[in-house]
Amino acid sequence: MKNKEKTKGFTLLEMLLSLLVIVIGVLGAFTAVARYSQNTQQEKENLVASYLCQEGIEIVKNVRDTNWVNGTTWSTGLAAGNYEADYQSGLVALSGDPRKLYIDGATNFYKYEAPPTGNTETPYTRVIAITANGADELDIVVTVTWSSNTMVVKQNIFNWQ
Repeated sequence: MKNKEKTKGFTLLEMLLSLLVIVIGVLGAFTAVARYSQNTQQEKENLVASYLCQEGIEIVKNVRDTNWVNGTTWSTGLAAGNYEADYQSGLVALSGDPRKLYIDGATNFYKYEAPPTGNTETPYTRVIAITANGADELDIVVTVTWSSNTMVVKQNIFNWQ
């Protein structure tokens, strides 16, 4: 009888199956990283939009509070209508389509001015709608739009003095 030696090593089929398992694992990892990156970008955009909405409401509250400090009627400058607003210009009546916001290269504030050197255009537009709701209440609706997405924040402010 002949003594058969056991062959050591892998067959071609075993090598192909091993390679297939490794490729599937690597592709799965790359897919997960790509989805994570995409979701992170969407969440960043949502967060910026929510801050822009809140900033719009704060600008309106700032006008109200400044009126109180100056001893004028609380709703001066807060007539019903649609507005654009930034901290440099304040509330400005909206005429036509809303303009895109820019990031000021020097201060990092959002503003509407055309981009000189150092300013960065963003995909965001913001409209602040003010509606009177009685003598001592204003309804504020801030709508931020970007890349086919929209975020709306509503708040009522009052003449509580």
